[in-house]
Amino acid sequence: ANTPCLSEEYLNKESIIGGFLKSIEKVMQQKVDLSIAFYYNKRLAPFKYGKTTYFPVFRNQNGLFSKLKARVFNQIEPESDIKEFLKIIEEVKPDVIQIHGSECPFGLVQDYTSIPCVLSIQGNLSVYELKFFSGIPSFDIFKYAKFKTRIFFTNDLNRFKRFKKQSKREKKILEISNNIIGRTHWDRRITKILSPNAQYYHNDEVLKETFYKGEWRNKLGDTLNLFTTNAANIYKGIETLIYCAHILDNYNIIYNWKVAGIKSNDEIVRIATKSLKIKLSKNIEFLGPADDNKLKESILNCNIYLGISHIENSPNSLCEALILGVPCIATFAGGTSTFIDDGINGILIQDGDPYSLAGAIVELKENYIHAINMGINARKKALERHDKNKIAEDLLKIYYGISIKKHSMNEDQIPLL
Repeated sequence: ANTPCLSEEYLNKESIIGGFLKSIEKVMQQKVDLSIAFYYNKRLAPFKYGKTTYFPVFRNQNGLFSKLKARVFNQIEPESDIKEFLKIIEEVKPDVIQIHGSECPFGLVQDYTSIPCVLSIQGNLSVYELKFFSGIPSFDIFKYAKFKTRIFFTNDLNRFKRFKKQSKREKKILEISNNIIGRTHWDRRITKILSPNAQYYHNDEVLKETFYKGEWRNKLGDTLNLFTTNAANIYKGIETLIYCAHILDNYNIIYNWKVAGIKSNDEIVRIATKSLKIKLSKNIEFLGPADDNKLKESILNCNIYLGISHIENSPNSLCEALILGVPCIATFAGGTSTFIDDGINGILIQDGDPYSLAGAIVELKENYIHAINMGINARKKALERHDKNKIAEDLLKIYYGISIKKHSMNEDQIPLL
C-alpha cells in the first residue's frame, strides 16, 4: 500500500489521507492473517501492531540535496525497489498479494512471483495525465507560479513531468496484471483496454467509521451553506469553484462556501484566480486540512455538497456526503456516475462548467424539498453500497477465487531480477 495504514498510530504520524485503506484493514485483519508493506522515509525493522504485521520499505527522501535532485530530474521510485518487495514476499510467503494502487512500483512484482496477485484500482494516471491541464493552461501555471516554487522545482509543471513517468510505469503494471479489483463503470472500462487479459472483480470501499453514524437534516436558512472537500491539485477543479462563486456573487445569491483540504495561501488558489482574471469571492472560506470529525460536522451543517474535480474514480469525499444523506452536485467525471443517478440521488453537471454548477445550486435552492428527497435516496443507496460486512465477504471470495485459479505462468517462466 502507499500509506502505513493503521500503523500510523504506532509511528506517531498524523494523517488525513488514505482513510479507506485503514478502514478496510480494520475489517480484514479480523478475517485473514494480514501483512502490509509500505514506503517509509526512515529505516525501520518489521513490526507487529494490533493484528497486522508491517514491513516498512525505506525510501530516502531526507536531506535538502537529495530532495532537490529528485525534483530537478523528476525522479520517481526506482525499479530496484522490487528486490525489497520480493524479500518481504519471501519472508511472509502469502497465499495472495493485494496491491493497492497502480501509481507506485508495487505492481511490478507481478512479473517476478508465482503467488496470485490482485491489483486494486485507485485512480488511473493515464487518464489523469490527459486531464491535468483541462482547467488551467500550463502556460498560466508557469506564468503565475511563485519564484520559490520555480527555483525549488515544486510547481505543477514539475509534478506533471513526474506524473508522466509514473503513467508510463502504470501502463506496464496494468499490462501484466491478471486480476483487477475496481468499483466503477469508469475503472472497469479503462482496464478492458489497459489490462485486456485481466479478470475484473467488483469490490466497493469501506468508508471511515465516523461517516456511518449520523444523518443530514439541515434546514434552508437565509444563507445557503455550500461545502466542498478538495485537494490542492491542478486537476481537482478549483478554478471551476472560484468562477462559480463569481457567478453566484453577480446574481446576488447569499451563500457561504466552505472548502476543506485547501488553504487560502496555497499556490493553486493564486494561480487559478490570476488565470481567470477575477477576484476571489469573499464568500469562499478555505479551511485547510481537516480531520474526520471536522469534515463530518461541516458536511452535516451544509445545505449542498459540491464535487468539482476534473477527474476522479470513486471520490471518498463525495461518498461520505452521500452516506450522510446530503444533497450533492458533482461533475460527471471518471467514476462519479456510478454513485449518482442524475436527478434521483444527486445532480451531475458537465466537468469544468461553472455556469451549470451555479444553475444546479440555484435549482436545489428553489426546490429544496427535491434536494432533501435526493439526499434521502443517496443515503439509502450508499448504506447498501458501503456495507462493511458485504465488502469484506466479497473481498474474501476474490482472495479464494484467485488463489485456487490455475496460474497461467509456470514457475520456470518467471523472470529473475
